[in-house]
Amino acid sequence: MSKSFLPSWAALTPLETERLAHNERLLHALLTKRGSLPFADYMEWALYHTDVGYYASREVFDAAGDYITAPLLSAHFATCLARQWAAVLPTNKGVIMEVGAGNGQLAIDTLKALDAQGAKPDHYWLIERAAKQRARAAERIAREIPQWMDRIHITDSWPDAKAHIIVANELLDALPAYPFRMRGGMALALHVALEKNRPRMVEGPPDFELTEALRDLALPDGYESETIPGQSNFLKEAAAHLAHGVILLIDYGFPRAEFYHPDRATGTIMCHFRHKAHPDPLLLPGLQDITAHVDFSALAFCAEELGLTVEGYTSQAAFLLSLGLGESMPDDERAAHAARSAIKRLTLPHEMGELFKVIAFGRNLEAPLQGFRLLDRRRGLWRKPSASEGT
Repeated sequence: MSKSFLPSWAALTPLETERLAHNERLLHALLTKRGSLPFADYMEWALYHTDVGYYASREVFDAAGDYITAPLLSAHFATCLARQWAAVLPTNKGVIMEVGAGNGQLAIDTLKALDAQGAKPDHYWLIERAAKQRARAAERIAREIPQWMDRIHITDSWPDAKAHIIVANELLDALPAYPFRMRGGMALALHVALEKNRPRMVEGPPDFELTEALRDLALPDGYESETIPGQSNFLKEAAAHLAHGVILLIDYGFPRAEFYHPDRATGTIMCHFRHKAHPDPLLLPGLQDITAHVDFSALAFCAEELGLTVEGYTSQAAFLLSLGLGESMPDDERAAHAARSAIKRLTLPHEMGELFKVIAFGRNLEAPLQGFRLLDRRRGLWRKPSASEGT
């Protein structure tokens, strides 16, 4: 795609223009060789390719980048999580694994908060696929919490160890999606192919297994959505690494009744570039984030098959408020103002508060999780879509 095809909000720097041209040449060659790519393979390439993928090449993931996550917004987020972890961890011991740990911000703030509560874990594992992020996390941890270095481990994959707490914040939304379009009662997988020398989304062959899995939803012809098998695969891997305790997942998404709602007929795939959200995953290959919402019902079904209990499901706002968000504020007025602004973004419905959800799965937990004290929506996970409902 030449620079002239880009919308005005996607004005690129000279370096980005060069990178985009390089990535487009690689994609063109790949599509010419393969004929077409299942969209999931394209998304894997665009996000995780070791040379040109978004997560491998992007320099910053903060307010100066394309989006900001809750841990980067405020340490209050980690403080609330630490209050929950202190009630779950064995006394002054235990193991925490954070998957998709990024630059280490959540780990640093969590360990500081646990230290203040006298609830030090034996080990904290940061699992992060992107090499640049692992290096950045290691540097920041050595600088900010050197006293924890003997308990912290940074790796690119699941370790040969068991955990009492496994946490992932905004990880599942970045797993490769398998979009489909209903046609003649069948779910047709969507692929990426060249049309008039430009990448386009095209219909691929019918997916008989997916068609059968979606049959009870009675989706109409032309309906588009996606499934993300990697989300359930992640839960299976997490369950295999959980000794006893909790798996906590924080992300944006819906229960199945909303995910495949009749009015949500174009799917949930979204892209982010410089805090601009748009729906075209082919626009800036390797330069933009690509995400798909989480089907929390699919995770609940998978958890039951794995012998895990669904301990709670709620909004991010309700979860954080249940854990005392905002109860302790800085004395300095400027710092207090910044904290209040961050708390608003974390909890207001039109910000992160309602869009992001929290779901927890447990194994041999002795007590209910405090984070679901104010509001628990578990019942909604098993409700089916109805054509008579609004979104």
